[in-house]
Amino acid sequence: MRKPIALFIIIIMMIVTFAACDATVRISDGVYMVEMAEFDENGYKDFVEFEIKGGKVISIKANAYSEADGSFKTDSVEIRSMMESINGTYPEKFYRDLVNEYIGSGGEQVNVIAGATVTSENFFKLMDVAKNAASTGDTSIRIVEVE
Repeated sequence: MRKPIALFIIIIMMIVTFAACDATVRISDGVYMVEMAEFDENGYKDFVEFEIKGGKVISIKANAYSEADGSFKTDSVEIRSMMESINGTYPEKFYRDLVNEYIGSGGEQVNVIAGATVTSENFFKLMDVAKNAASTGDTSIRIVEVE
C-alpha cells in the first residue's frame, strides 16, 4: 500500500514543479495508459498503466504484451527460463524492480536493470509521458515513438 502512495506523492511533486507555481493543478481520477508505438524485435510492446482514484494512485502496472496473441511477457515461462539462466533476471522481476526503483528514487530515472536495458529505457520514456497525462487528465492511450 505504501508504494502507490509514494508514487502519488512523486507525481504530485512533479506536477507542482512543471506547473510553475500554478496552485490550481490537480491530478484527475482515471486510468492512464502509455505504450510504445511499435513491437520490439521479439514481438512485444512495453506499456505502463496506473489508476488514480480519489486523488491517489491505487495501482501501477508495467509489462509488455505479445503481438502474436496478446499475452503478457511476465506470463511467458520460456522468456523467464531463458533470461533467468543468462541474466539472473526475468520479466516479472525486472518490471517490479523498475517500478520499485522509480518510486524509491522520487520519480527520477534510475539505472537500467542489467539484462533488461531496452525495457528499462522504454519504461522511463513511458513514465515521462504518463506523468504528463495524469497532470492533464487525458485518459486516452498515449503512444511513445521509438527513437
